[in-house]
Amino acid sequence: MWQPRGPRELYILALCPARAIPQLPDGLQKDSPCVPHQRMFQIIPLHDMKTLFTAIALTAAISFNCAAQQPGRHGGGQQQQQQKNEEMKAKLKEEAAAYYANADTAEYGVRYRFKYKYNKARNLSYEEDRMVLIRPEMTLDMSYEGMGENRWRINNPDSRGGDPSLAYHLTPSYYFYYPETGRMVQTYRIIAEEFKLSDSTCANKWDITSEEKKIGEYNCRKATLEKDGRKWTAWFTTDLPHRGAPRTLAGLPGVVLEASDADGEVCWMFNGLLAGEPESKLYIKFPDTFSPVSPEKFPKIVRMFALSDGNHLQSSGVMDMRQGHYPEKYRPSTGIHALNIDNPIERR
Repeated sequence: MWQPRGPRELYILALCPARAIPQLPDGLQKDSPCVPHQRMFQIIPLHDMKTLFTAIALTAAISFNCAAQQPGRHGGGQQQQQQKNEEMKAKLKEEAAAYYANADTAEYGVRYRFKYKYNKARNLSYEEDRMVLIRPEMTLDMSYEGMGENRWRINNPDSRGGDPSLAYHLTPSYYFYYPETGRMVQTYRIIAEEFKLSDSTCANKWDITSEEKKIGEYNCRKATLEKDGRKWTAWFTTDLPHRGAPRTLAGLPGVVLEASDADGEVCWMFNGLLAGEPESKLYIKFPDTFSPVSPEKFPKIVRMFALSDGNHLQSSGVMDMRQGHYPEKYRPSTGIHALNIDNPIERR
């Protein structure tokens, strides 16, 4: 009798034509009642649940493509799918309008490519597209992937690929900064739940030097800071209006276009400016309410969400998922908290 090769190995049965399989494992016979219509089941080894989901998604995609290539068998299938897509886009637009009804709008945004060596033992690095949205009284640091993908689809409706300029990684963390008071609020979103991780006053003591350089067309000055166990260097400009900086590196009298630590393990590189568009405005939305959670419990919730799908998280009882969803389609499992980090950005 055939047995799995190891206790951690997972198997699924996939229905496929008999000619695709030269031989079945012992215990599965061609004339078995579980093999209808002269077809056989293929034993597919899968080593984790995410591989299982990928296999299912791939099978569904292949089936859809095959059906799309046979319009005679499924008359009007493509038109129905196109209609569903249009209905979905209209629904998302309606949800976005409702969600951002009372939101502020940034005057402009700064896009960065964020690079981070998160695992020194294995020399592993991570990249993500981030942006800082800027208005006079506040700024917001957040992921750019959702907006970037949306803008790419709007400008390239017939493209089957993705935006080649995107890293396609996303961490749903937010840093709200209020320059006049120095208030810094860090929040995190898990599906339809908002969590406030910190609410403090920024006390960065930058040393502004006389060293200058140009980044793009902007004149910048160098500033240094010791913070959270790292020595930071930032290049900021006063050629742009107001103030802004990535993550918690606020407090300079201008807009930071580049920042890095002395060890070369964490950096933000300037990747252009962002302007609002009719179908993609630069909203700054501070959460209306927050879900209560203890500091001890939150890291466990984040880690579980990063490595699980939403259904598992809900069934675990760790959090209560509300009805509805946000306009942004986040994939947090591709973000920082799904990584095996041995080199935290904030060392202390």
